[in-house]
Amino acid sequence: MSFRELKANYLHKKQGVSHRSEEYKLMAKHYPGRHEPHDNFLYAFLCLVYEGVDKIDKIKKRMRPLFIAATNQVLVTDEDVEEYFLIAKKEKLIKFKSDNIIELTEEGKRLVKVSYYHNLYTSHYMRIFFSEKTAMGATAIFLIILSIMKILTGLQLGSQAMLTEGFENLTDLIKIGIIVILSFKFKRDKLASIIIIGIMLFTGFSLIWSGIEDLLNPSSIIPTIQAYIIGIVSIVLNFGLLFLKGMVGRISGNLSLLSDSKDASLNIRLSVGVLIGLTFAIFKIYFVDAIVGIIIAILVFIDGITIIRELLVKEEDFEISSIKVYADNLYNTRLTAYIIGSIRREDLTIQELLSNFKSGLSAGRLYYEGFADFFYTNLDVNVAKKHLEQLIKGNYIEERNGTLYLTQKGLKTFYKAKEKEFRQRAQNIAQGPSITPKFISCIVFFILFILLIIFAPQLNQWLSSI
Repeated sequence: MSFRELKANYLHKKQGVSHRSEEYKLMAKHYPGRHEPHDNFLYAFLCLVYEGVDKIDKIKKRMRPLFIAATNQVLVTDEDVEEYFLIAKKEKLIKFKSDNIIELTEEGKRLVKVSYYHNLYTSHYMRIFFSEKTAMGATAIFLIILSIMKILTGLQLGSQAMLTEGFENLTDLIKIGIIVILSFKFKRDKLASIIIIGIMLFTGFSLIWSGIEDLLNPSSIIPTIQAYIIGIVSIVLNFGLLFLKGMVGRISGNLSLLSDSKDASLNIRLSVGVLIGLTFAIFKIYFVDAIVGIIIAILVFIDGITIIRELLVKEEDFEISSIKVYADNLYNTRLTAYIIGSIRREDLTIQELLSNFKSGLSAGRLYYEGFADFFYTNLDVNVAKKHLEQLIKGNYIEERNGTLYLTQKGLKTFYKAKEKEFRQRAQNIAQGPSITPKFISCIVFFILFILLIIFAPQLNQWLSSI
């Protein structure tokens, strides 16, 4: 049964893999790390054997150009394929027929089918998560949460500034209405984007004006633990929105969502600025809050002007990729590693490199579904070509007599990517449950945050006594 036939027989509501199921135990047995097929290329090796590629040399040739956005592995090398072969042989996922011809065992076939259905199932719900409706719904919910927190805290502390900020967050819901009505309903995406950036510019101008007033007429700031808590929550929520709206905007090609992700970036900067101002206010240094506010506002204003200039060019000259968002880092990092790794491995022309990428992405999408392009269906040869041109312009790559070569800068980038890859692979093969530094940091942060909430009254008394 081919992968297209498997997909035709797939029912996403019935074929999810529960952590208690036998299917999950099968994946956990053969896939290290997080037990996910999209985390490694062993699954791709098994897929090729499943499709009837029965010689190691043929498998190496097919796996060399493979592109998967959801993994840190730079490229599949011939040594990797030999490693997968030994693993599959040891774990009895493959067997020999004759003359070094290999085929899957029954367990190998079952693992491929389970893994493929798991990729389909996960991709289905990831596409729902990375949808325009989800991005708008999450934005509305987060704004309401932040508004309620700021309004209640303002009432509790008698802080007019906090109350004002809470009501201003509620007015941000207007931007959601602009996106839904102009962009989604009337398909006036560019107009919605210009209005959103216009609001951002107005906010930046207002912040500069109020910052200058505060600098000329400084007033005392009363630092409270509640203000710190709200600042931290605001940073965390807005960082999530920054990534989600940027990712969804890039995936769907929605310009207004890309523009709105810039607003989440503004909110993060403002929250960081507030925390800095509060910290200096503990030591009775109040002018820092105004200076930080002015600096942030100027940066926001410059960013907004740059985007407006891009948006106001002629329709035929406008390029949506010119609007840069945080989510682009995922694709840019992965494409950079793939392109530089390919050139490091063999002599290639531009056309050969792009041809390899096209076939590698196509195979990745067949086996890994949305994890091959991380749900960015517009990822194609043209995107790769533009990225290659940027790398050449950035002096990572140079072209001599039609052949691509790495510069010293490119070579350094390659080894950094390999270092990251080896670190991840070492973690994946760690025996038993592994506790990573990131996991420990999250636990420590969560405990400190809870303690901050519990002991807020006592800490406020201490702050007021300084």
